[in-house]
Amino acid sequence: MKNSLNQVDLAFIVDTTGSMGPFIDLARQQMIATLQALTNDASLPVELQAGLVQYRDHPPQDRSFVYRVHKFESRLKRFQKTINKLKPDGGGDAPEAVYDGLKAACDKLAWRPHSRRIGVLVGDAPPHGYHRDSGDGFPDGCPCGMTADSTTALFEENSITLYALGLTQGVRPSFSHLACFTGGDYFDATERDKVIEVLKTVLAAEFKNLAFDQRVLDFCKASAQWSSDAVAAELESGRGKVAASLSRLGRRGLI
Repeated sequence: MKNSLNQVDLAFIVDTTGSMGPFIDLARQQMIATLQALTNDASLPVELQAGLVQYRDHPPQDRSFVYRVHKFESRLKRFQKTINKLKPDGGGDAPEAVYDGLKAACDKLAWRPHSRRIGVLVGDAPPHGYHRDSGDGFPDGCPCGMTADSTTALFEENSITLYALGLTQGVRPSFSHLACFTGGDYFDATERDKVIEVLKTVLAAEFKNLAFDQRVLDFCKASAQWSSDAVAAELESGRGKVAASLSRLGRRGLI
């Protein structure tokens, strides 16, 4: 468990159907530089590894693939190669295999045992069956059998916090549900350049939390009978902030 607090596992779950071309181009150009700058600027050294799950749809809507998993990489140059190989293509009806991509991120990626686990969902179409829609090829639900509630339960079971970036207004209800029920948040990113700015905001806050969590953890280890009130008093911090930190540390198995 040594040095586990500094470990951050970051998984991108990305729609790579044809309409996602502008985002993928942006990711190729700016994603790695953004991640490198954020880790360099963090007040606590961050042991970051990044992975990616790309998803499309089920046949007959799309016959290329439902999802593909790209393993975690600790070397960002290798992760850049993963991003460079992404090709937007396919898609049929409006909704996509969102739940499949999210489930694969939980089940198929090798998350470190005590890392801070973050998922970032990026897409412009909702999951199948979230709302009954005449334009949905699977209006009764995704063929994978997952729902919004079972997906968020899986993320909770795996201690993964999900943030969602919606590239169209139509994904707001479903993506908000998925993110907020895991303790994350939803962000509108309908303007192309806003995606990177949102990512910067999310990760900068996460990295800042690591530094505070380190202070909380150090105090708890030094005090055999600590309490949240004692931590708050010692660190001269609000109870809510301390409670959130203790929750994060608890989910990671560090206290």
